[in-house]
Amino acid sequence: MTTQVIEPAESAFRLPPLVTPAEFSVWTNGKVSAEDPRVLPLLAGASAGVRRWARWHIAPVLEETLTGDGPGGSLLLLPTGRLLEVLSASNAGDAVDVARVDFSRHGMVSLRDANAWSNRFGAVSVRVRHGYDLADVPDVAQIVKQVTANALASPMGATREQAGTVSIAWATTAPGVSGGLSLLQRDLDVLATYKI
Repeated sequence: MTTQVIEPAESAFRLPPLVTPAEFSVWTNGKVSAEDPRVLPLLAGASAGVRRWARWHIAPVLEETLTGDGPGGSLLLLPTGRLLEVLSASNAGDAVDVARVDFSRHGMVSLRDANAWSNRFGAVSVRVRHGYDLADVPDVAQIVKQVTANALASPMGATREQAGTVSIAWATTAPGVSGGLSLLQRDLDVLATYKI
């Protein structure tokens, strides 16, 4: 049995952030304003980082056409961690009757009746509905908030400041590094359940 991974359309990574500036401001108890011009770009960057690491968009539920090279076998692996529906498909330019398509929630798609997907480059296209509702992935939203807060805490990357006997140290994202958009190991451990 041959499998092939079809790459997600880049549009999935141009989605709005997984957390809005207003949600972030509420999470900080108003310490960071939703109007702060740094917040939206940092939320967008943290969301894109999470999505790229997971290799798919995660949330929200969206309709998307995935196109790629056919595997030449009966099993196709789509880049999703939660496939809800196959809406249409084409195989080497021919429409596929979706009633003849079986799929799993993990993105495996097969043709019934021992038919095979084309082995030509760019020959397979599948329109799907996939992803999670944003309300169903609070762990992912929490990571985006934490990463954004770390970046805002020390935008210049300082790890420590001292004036006389008063000293302030910021959380570090790596040994000797503070701030920046970094996914920490604890974040990757949580996101591992979403990675494809």
